Amino acid sequence: MPAQTPQLPDLPPGPSLDHVRGPIEIPPYEPWQIGVMVALGVIALGLLLWGIAHFIRARKNRAAQLQPHTTALAELKTTAECTAGDDERFAVLSSLALRRYFETGKGIATLGRTTLEFLKALESHALLNTEARASLATFLEHCDRVKFAQASLTEDERNALTESAIKLIRQSEQRAVAPRPEIAQT
Repeated sequence: MPAQTPQLPDLPPGPSLDHVRGPIEIPPYEPWQIGVMVALGVIALGLLLWGIAHFIRARKNRAAQLQPHTTALAELKTTAECTAGDDERFAVLSSLALRRYFETGKGIATLGRTTLEFLKALESHALLNTEARASLATFLEHCDRVKFAQASLTEDERNALTESAIKLIRQSEQRAVAPRPEIAQT
């Protein structure tokens, strides 16, 4: 005879599911954490934009730099215009413009040197011909007389000094651009 399986009694009535709520959703981040992340994102974006703007400005400034000969010519013309009654200032600024041109444009150490030291430094460079070196020596000696011996200048002398400096700069630029004969023959 087969054994009968015992019958389980009926379950008692359980709680009613009518009043049960669904699961409570817990956000992955607190509101203050979201605020901190947004603030850090805004700061990072601002730094990135600032860096890009700084890079663009730096490139624009590098591209906008003038050539040394252009700067020297502008300095000489401005000096001639702005120092009408002051011979010493004219001589100082004119010789400084020419010295700065040779320093920055041609790589010859001129600033902080005497006129004789500057002219000696030029001897080792084939930058200027003999006539141009003589003209440069005359220009610097004339400026030194005005600076140190308080010599005065007439308007014609001022114009002649300015023109002499401009001619020197243009000659050195033409000499730098023109091909050397020994190089052209090879």
